[in-house]
Amino acid sequence: MRFITCASYYGTGSSAITDLIGECDNVLNMTDYEFRFIQDPDGIRDLEYNLVENNNRHNSGYAIKRYERNVKFLAGNKLIKKYNLYFGDNWVKLSREYVKALIDVEYKGSWVQDLRDKGKIAYFLNRCVNKVVSKFNKEKSVALFLKNNTNYASYPGEKFYELTKKYIYDLFNSVNKDSKEIIMADQLVPPTNVDSYLRYFDDIKVVCVDRDPRDVFVLEKIWNGAIVPRKVDEFCKWYKATRAHRKTEKNDETKVLRIRFEDLIYHYDEWSSKILDFCEISKDHHTAPKTLLDPAKSIKNTRVWKRFPEYENDIKIIEQELSEYLYDYEGII
Repeated sequence: MRFITCASYYGTGSSAITDLIGECDNVLNMTDYEFRFIQDPDGIRDLEYNLVENNNRHNSGYAIKRYERNVKFLAGNKLIKKYNLYFGDNWVKLSREYVKALIDVEYKGSWVQDLRDKGKIAYFLNRCVNKVVSKFNKEKSVALFLKNNTNYASYPGEKFYELTKKYIYDLFNSVNKDSKEIIMADQLVPPTNVDSYLRYFDDIKVVCVDRDPRDVFVLEKIWNGAIVPRKVDEFCKWYKATRAHRKTEKNDETKVLRIRFEDLIYHYDEWSSKILDFCEISKDHHTAPKTLLDPAKSIKNTRVWKRFPEYENDIKIIEQELSEYLYDYEGII
């Protein structure tokens, strides 16, 4: 079993890759739901930093606790299923097995960050109590709200990568009932620092998708979103900052492909073939072309800014400030 994932800068059309690959008969398509448990804060990448790169007496145990909380959040509930909708009970079950395998020592204990997590009132009351206690015994302290708190110590070293690979593969294999050759899962890794995430997989292909900033800007206006700045000057700075890594970052080109959303739509035959070749999928397996990704329909999602003349002045600023990122429509009707 091998993996294909797409990575996005937000609103850049990466679901087109999910749809294209999902049209292949040897692929288990996990839909365009974003499985971000590896890359997001308190995810696996943060675990690696705190357990492998910067392990110390506080970092490792606290990072594990935060991952446990993240697992619980991502599981969802009766109203909002989240990961439980896709993995069922296996999400929590396999995550707990993974965490248990990472822990070297489990013991009753706490430190100041555990107290801070209890909230400002608990922190204040505990400090007050210890002020009083210290007047009678300066060597003694009281953990008022943490009597049953658990601490961990973990230093897995290189074993971290073996355990992480097993965890990820076991997780997706649990839903691969038809033993498909390929898992297509959205947003497993980010478009930045991509190569550092490749070590969590034995075999993965990553397609990073970007899009004309004019459309990204206008679409956020339409969606009334809050992720992208909606004031044009702030947007231009944001766009530059989120793409700055590409000026220095070098990727393993056998595993990471960077494309423009517009190329896949306007030059579908050429770029769909390039993507399938990159993903090492034979055209014989592309048995349902254009059923999920139809360029004749998706073309409506390009040059969106032209349909909203009220943003004309903003678009002129974007064209000036972000000229190197504009898609070249020359020669396209």
